[in-house]
Amino acid sequence: MPNLTNIEFLSQVLSKLDSEKPAGDELQGRTRHMERGGDLIRRLMLEASSKEGNARVLVTGQIGVGKSSELWHLFRQRLEGERKTGFWVYCDLEKKEHPERCGATGVFLTILRDCWGATKGFKDRLRGTWEGFYNIRDEIIERLIDWLKGVRSKDGDQVIFRFGGMDFPVWLQDRDAALALILGKAAQHEAVSDRSERFGLVPDLLVQLMNKLFNRLAYIHRGVRPLLIIDHVDKIRDETSAREVLVEIIPQWRRINASIIMTAPYEYTLGDMRNSVEAYWRNPLMVYPLEFPELNDKHIPPFYLKIVESCGLLNNITFAGIRMLAHYSGGIPRTFVQLLIQACKEAHLAGHAKIEPSDAQAVVFDAGRAYQDYGAKELELLGHISSNKIGLSSASTLLRSPIGLLVMPPEKGEHPIRIHPLAESVLARYRLRLNQSGG
Repeated sequence: MPNLTNIEFLSQVLSKLDSEKPAGDELQGRTRHMERGGDLIRRLMLEASSKEGNARVLVTGQIGVGKSSELWHLFRQRLEGERKTGFWVYCDLEKKEHPERCGATGVFLTILRDCWGATKGFKDRLRGTWEGFYNIRDEIIERLIDWLKGVRSKDGDQVIFRFGGMDFPVWLQDRDAALALILGKAAQHEAVSDRSERFGLVPDLLVQLMNKLFNRLAYIHRGVRPLLIIDHVDKIRDETSAREVLVEIIPQWRRINASIIMTAPYEYTLGDMRNSVEAYWRNPLMVYPLEFPELNDKHIPPFYLKIVESCGLLNNITFAGIRMLAHYSGGIPRTFVQLLIQACKEAHLAGHAKIEPSDAQAVVFDAGRAYQDYGAKELELLGHISSNKIGLSSASTLLRSPIGLLVMPPEKGEHPIRIHPLAESVLARYRLRLNQSGG
């Protein structure tokens, strides 16, 4: 039987576990998508179909809880029915840029970049009407050159842009490639540059050209407007950028002739911006943590067992090990996969054929040590929450931490708040020190 002392078997298992990419199908060679239960996808489809191409839906939840996996699964499920259901585009804010400080212009440029890129598949089957797309493409290029202050060469074959403090030449002979390059570099520039170096809000004329593209796509798909799935907007951590994207550019969002399903930063949809966000976007759809076992439970929810089985590890880990890793994941799939990866390595280094409880314990201990830098203020907040003395809005800053708070599925109309298991041990040590000091 293969075991974890064998480096080839270990490599094979690890190649099927990826905590950073959305879970996919079996052919993608990474963590498989598992049905998690609930009705998130049905709700998304209902919103998209009932708003006649004008849906505006936010999807939020804890970092690593599986938002991208669910949206990617939804997108892949519908690809085969593209002609019947309209034109769907998966816009990825993390594709080439770092979304942490990305503002509204970066998001709009990403949408335009990925929407234009998604039209490539039309060329062969729409030869007679493709000329209209060329006209839109050329108009967009001209407007981008004006707005981004591009400098043309004397012969007009090249334009030089200033991105990130460096000159960036773009050749215009292949205008499809040129548009993709300009949009990609401009989106990247907006995401990583200081505010003083950014280009400002997208001009109205560029929004009009985006709509011109969407209208043509709707015409091809029997009048059904495109649906945009905009992912990784939830990774915007800068408050000013988040406010700009979610609240300040509402008029621009209203003008887009497409349905929008977009992830949103957890702490801002549930914190101080909540009322402003819900005034336009309505209540965001929440992706909740999975059910996770307590350490003394005999039952392990099937989701964790399926992940272990899908990577070929089911015979190489004890059930006690699975239970421990599942518990300390806090029901966050990404955390469970990360812990599982580290446990495989720990077992291999210890010369164990399978992941023993001691290997799982060592990994959990290391994970807990990484979060011992909580300050007294944060630990005091955790203590108040654990004693039900304050609500979520008062402690929304803790939602930025991957292990601070867990907003669990609703019970009796309210969202229970739980301290993440990794944070519980930190909180326990803090309370012990407080008692010893007489605080």
